Amino acid sequence: MRSVYTARQMQSADHYCEQKRNIPTLTLMSKAALSLAKECAKLVSPSDSVLFLCGKGNNGGDGFAAARILKEMGYSVTVALLCGRELSPNAAVMFRTLPPSAIKEHTDEILIAATTADLVVDCVYGTGFRGDLPKQIKEIFNAVQHKPIVACDIPSGVCCDDGKVSDGALCAKITVTFAAYKPCFFLYPAKDFCGKVVLADIGITEDVLRRNQGVGLIDGEYVKSILRPRPENSHKGTFGTLLTVCGSKTMTGAAYLSASGALRCGVGLVKMALPKRIIPILQSKLVEPVFTERRGTIKASAVLAGCGMGKDKKALRFALEQARPTVLDADAINLIAEDPTLLDTFLQQHPAAQVILTPHPAELARLLQTSAAKIEEDRLAAVKECLDRWDVTVVLKGHHTVVADRKQTFLNLNGNSGLSKGGSGDVLAGMIASFFAQGYAPLDAAVCGVYLHGAAADFLKKDLSEHGMLPSELPQAAARLLKELETIA
Repeated sequence: MRSVYTARQMQSADHYCEQKRNIPTLTLMSKAALSLAKECAKLVSPSDSVLFLCGKGNNGGDGFAAARILKEMGYSVTVALLCGRELSPNAAVMFRTLPPSAIKEHTDEILIAATTADLVVDCVYGTGFRGDLPKQIKEIFNAVQHKPIVACDIPSGVCCDDGKVSDGALCAKITVTFAAYKPCFFLYPAKDFCGKVVLADIGITEDVLRRNQGVGLIDGEYVKSILRPRPENSHKGTFGTLLTVCGSKTMTGAAYLSASGALRCGVGLVKMALPKRIIPILQSKLVEPVFTERRGTIKASAVLAGCGMGKDKKALRFALEQARPTVLDADAINLIAEDPTLLDTFLQQHPAAQVILTPHPAELARLLQTSAAKIEEDRLAAVKECLDRWDVTVVLKGHHTVVADRKQTFLNLNGNSGLSKGGSGDVLAGMIASFFAQGYAPLDAAVCGVYLHGAAADFLKKDLSEHGMLPSELPQAAARLLKELETIA
């Protein structure tokens, strides 16, 4: 499974290579420069003009070295110093290999070079960038925004770890990143500035990277490694019972969709605890579940609460009183946001309780008493804040859904805009709860459900389009994908 690493983690890996593996930073820089130069050479011919915009740190050093390589290959190369000549030691070594005639320092001459450049290579700021771009840098960046741009490691003006973007940041056609993916490639708005991301091997091995806990990228192979064989000698009890506390008079569809998602992901039995007056409606839609009212203790291995439940605090209390592994979605999360003691008390009374929260950004914003915009500014930090508050598993929905507990964090890469329809989240909650009821650990249940949900949308896109797919079609699509992933005991 691939992982994503922060700026500090990459810095740690560089330092470890130099101190423990005797791989000098200059060696890593030379390999990075070669990879960068090769990608640039794919886009232009030797008769074209290549402008390198370089800073004073190691990102600039990569640029100096790549410019020298292209120059030696016969390309017309200009190197613009955007941050002066006070260079980092390693960058200074690479700078001294350049012919003085290729170097431009003054803003006016850099802007003139920009007008004739056929390709711009962005080597100004690396993973350490924070805040806003200086005014003078913005002026130069503005002059080249319409050109094809190749970014070195990450585009200048993009924050590596949180996906924030400075006004005036460069928008790359290609980003050549080194050793590992960075969070900004999967977080908005930064992702829109990175273009096609090319991962280059510069000699930092996987064991060095994994000395730090990166953010995992969920893929089919990882999910396949989680899925358990289904023994032939089994019965419905082998695969658990899910109690759903979902639906209300005006939102019967949410109860239907969540139960459908659960059934198609392998749970042995679904019990639907419903308001009495809507039981006949759901009975006409689904024949597999057991239908019951919301009272007493109902035997189950996990509980799903919230999908279409409405502002029914009594229903949420009923769900929590079951004292089972619990998935809390939608209205359940909104009720907890209004009265956090509901979850606090549950976790205090049941210290070993396993809870999965599945909010979208607005719901998480209510939990954390902030705005959805703030959540989207730094999705990873928002999830961490929630985990600091409650020892649970969190699924923050959206493009590149975040799945995390206090020990590990994942990003999901699949899915498409066809999921942007009412009811998709209900299906997802049911899918996660299905794996939970089958006895999967909370994080594993969430990872499996999230991946299959996105993969089902990608499957449906092929025949029905992102416009035309329906949430009700996701469960059967997920079942088809499980056929490919499951192993037989």
